[in-house]
Amino acid sequence: MWQENVVAQQTRSEDPGIDCAKHDGPDVNSSGLTSPLAKRIRGLREGAGMSQARLAELVLVSRQTVINWEKGRTLPDAESLKRLSAAFGITLDALLDERSEEYLRQTARDRRAIKVAIALNCLWMLEILVGIVVTSIAHKFLSPDQAYAISDTENIVHLSIMIASIVASWKMQGIKIEHNLESVVDVAAFLEGYEPGAALPQTFVWRWLLPHWTLVTTVLSICAIAWTFVLLIALKLA
Repeated sequence: MWQENVVAQQTRSEDPGIDCAKHDGPDVNSSGLTSPLAKRIRGLREGAGMSQARLAELVLVSRQTVINWEKGRTLPDAESLKRLSAAFGITLDALLDERSEEYLRQTARDRRAIKVAIALNCLWMLEILVGIVVTSIAHKFLSPDQAYAISDTENIVHLSIMIASIVASWKMQGIKIEHNLESVVDVAAFLEGYEPGAALPQTFVWRWLLPHWTLVTTVLSICAIAWTFVLLIALKLA
């Protein structure tokens, strides 16, 4: 029996599909802690004597995805959680202990709040430009009473979107402070499910576009404002 165990251990270390301990060590994020779910997945996999490659095969993802889950870099989605629970032969509730479940819920809420804030900010900027054009057209082609009615309606819409945007931005700032999101790249990584300190994709968007996002948005804003003024001049000359 002892000899069989020795042979089995040697086989595991020689099999490239099996993860050796030196390639499967804990990885911590910038705060020094892996997420509870990451520890849970790793513990269940090791308890089942399952390799990362085998788990990836059962869950229909790549081995790198499993590595990212176990190191706390990314979080599995709902479908992957169901497949994980099936692979371990446990219920979804058993997979998601109380801490892991709350961690996922809070993270999902924070991501949703940031997305709402970004959407409202974009909508606010768009509404300003559209409002200027609409009121200008109204005063150009409609009667004064109709034009002022449209202008009043536009002011109400503008004020409503502005208040909602300010409240959402204030909440987003709190989330950024809580998660230590200092740049646009940090925010984008958080929205994509990457944990702080995780390696990010080396694509054009991540390497060049997001790091210069302030410059990009400034240029786009100037172009939009210039287009609006050109349109207003055209209306006056019409």
